[in-house]
Amino acid sequence: MSNVKKTNPVEYPVLKIMSESESPLGAGAVGERLAEQRISISEAGIGRMLRTLRQQGLLDRVGFQGHVISESGKERLKKLEEDRNVGRALKLMLSQAGPLKEHNLVDLLIARRALEREAAYQAALNATEKEIEGLKKIISSQYEEMEKEKEYADISSSFHQEIIRISHVPILKILYDFLGLTVQLQDFFIGTFKMFNEPLNVSHEKVFAAIRERDPERAADLMGEHLTVVINNAKKLCSDIR
Repeated sequence: MSNVKKTNPVEYPVLKIMSESESPLGAGAVGERLAEQRISISEAGIGRMLRTLRQQGLLDRVGFQGHVISESGKERLKKLEEDRNVGRALKLMLSQAGPLKEHNLVDLLIARRALEREAAYQAALNATEKEIEGLKKIISSQYEEMEKEKEYADISSSFHQEIIRISHVPILKILYDFLGLTVQLQDFFIGTFKMFNEPLNVSHEKVFAAIRERDPERAADLMGEHLTVVINNAKKLCSDIR
């Protein structure tokens, strides 16, 4: 199950307003600025929101003048803005020409889950020892790049592509390519795992272990669980940027 946490939809605009203000703001002033963004909340509701953000350490109170954003609040705002930028980048990718154009991302991921569950199942049955050793090297390379804090979308993509290949079921490769699951999108998926604190490489290693142990049912289930997290992350992100 995903560890994705729901965020208050007003948290971002309130922190943004606070960050742009040169002086402390009270509930009334915040309400006026939210109204300019067509966000309607009662003054009492805004007061409760400001109190909650203060209790979370995101705002500091300045006497009776109102609140200002804290250093923790600035860090939180930066994180929220990064998340929103990932979402915008995803929308841009999906609007471009290619097999993904005008398709629903979640539907594509559900199709990918079904396809890769079968690939993991068949890989556990059909992969040679040499091919399994090659899959292990991909896992090791990914850990090495993570330790260096480098981007590893291409290696992560290679892991999934290699499982498709060593399943020795050619139609799976054709279907995988048709879905257009590029390294660029893989980079996006890695971004969501980082964003929602999911242990990406751990799930890859579990799938690999099941394939190595020639356990097709477990390999398929673990791949399904891994991609279910991807789907849940995508749903969360898409709901947050509407």
